Amino acid sequence: MAELLNALTKLRTIFRDIFDDDMMSITESTSKMDIEDWDSVAQIKLVLAIEEEFAVRLSTEEVSSIKSVAGFIDVIQRHLAGQ
Repeated sequence: MAELLNALTKLRTIFRDIFDDDMMSITESTSKMDIEDWDSVAQIKLVLAIEEEFAVRLSTEEVSSIKSVAGFIDVIQRHLAGQ
């Protein structure tokens, strides 16, 4: 549970930085549909920032399947667990 909260806290910071909105509300259920500027360029910026922050490397398949904050959390946790 603590790992989940830690990942979500870090993701909030990354999202707020990428979208340049310090007041952006980010939850696990936040999706591409909720953020108007979450396009392919933003996705790449998010992935690069997440890879750096969590010291993971996401595959093309993983990146293309992620459509929400929960998707990022799931992929990050799988990588950190060594799967």
